[in-house]
Amino acid sequence: MKITLKHKAYEHVLSRIISGKLEPGMRLCEVGLAKEIGISPTPLREAFRQLTAEGILEHRPNSGIIVAEIDTRKINELYEVREALESFCVRQAALKMNRLDTDKLKECMDRQAEIAHELKKSNREVFSSEEEVEYMKADAEFHLLILAAAENSIINKTMRECHILGRLLGFKSHKHNLEQVSTTIKQHHEILKYIKKQNPDKAEHWIKAHIHFSRDTALANRKSDHASANSDRRTYAEKLYKSIYKMETE
Repeated sequence: MKITLKHKAYEHVLSRIISGKLEPGMRLCEVGLAKEIGISPTPLREAFRQLTAEGILEHRPNSGIIVAEIDTRKINELYEVREALESFCVRQAALKMNRLDTDKLKECMDRQAEIAHELKKSNREVFSSEEEVEYMKADAEFHLLILAAAENSIINKTMRECHILGRLLGFKSHKHNLEQVSTTIKQHHEILKYIKKQNPDKAEHWIKAHIHFSRDTALANRKSDHASANSDRRTYAEKLYKSIYKMETE
């Protein structure tokens, strides 16, 4: 499929935002970005309009286009939407998933557990940036597999926008410690257990608990660390974005 100039501009800007190279509150220079991408301003403006509609950019009078700032209210709204949609999807997963599907979920969980085991052996408090990427890729794939069970293109589109907004929290908001990782893996285990048992009520209970925990973790990490991401974490944030985007669009 041919990639349009608008799509090229959209992905370029979004990638820069996710990686932290374009930070919340930063004004975007249309001329500079168009030159950087190698396109005229027209498709870039179209990309700006789409990103603004998705809540990723904002248009402010006398300031122009800026990167949206994600405050506590928006974070809570984001997780409210996730809870509503993923609760529906996990119920569908419990009713529809076959052995092959649940094996894929287990593979994701096993990858997370293996990375967590390495963290525990190392006596470090948090993952390295590279470990963080691999852990979050497995986590994203686990959730995307559950979303796919609903076979609903509108839900998929809405959840992709939610995930993008979630990543605007910043890569630094996902510095999982061993306790947080252990809780996540336990919750994933319970979700998988009740999907395999075809028990939608219990599966929904556990995915809600997991999303509440994820929200509280994101808020706590965001509050405790206001420092800008360093270049190493920015590099891995961009790598993570590209990996998850590929999974979302396959």
